[in-house]
Amino acid sequence: MSLNFQRTRDYLYNFQFNDLFIKQLGWSQPSKKKAVSLKVDEKTYHYKSIAEISGVAVFEVLATDSAIPEAKVRENIHK
Repeated sequence: MSLNFQRTRDYLYNFQFNDLFIKQLGWSQPSKKKAVSLKVDEKTYHYKSIAEISGVAVFEVLATDSAIPEAKVRENIHK
């Protein structure tokens, strides 16, 4: 399967990460799809696995206010 660069750019530009990994890159659907809530610095975030391959999972984290958190908060979410 060859990589369609334009479609890949479109998925990235439109934040369609599920489509990017599943449709474009050929990763598998995640075994666990349930979103999990996480509270960091008085804000709630929801994260869920969107794709996996060979034991590696890709997670999408969404804030309830749709804002992208600052670096320190992203680090705390990562931990």
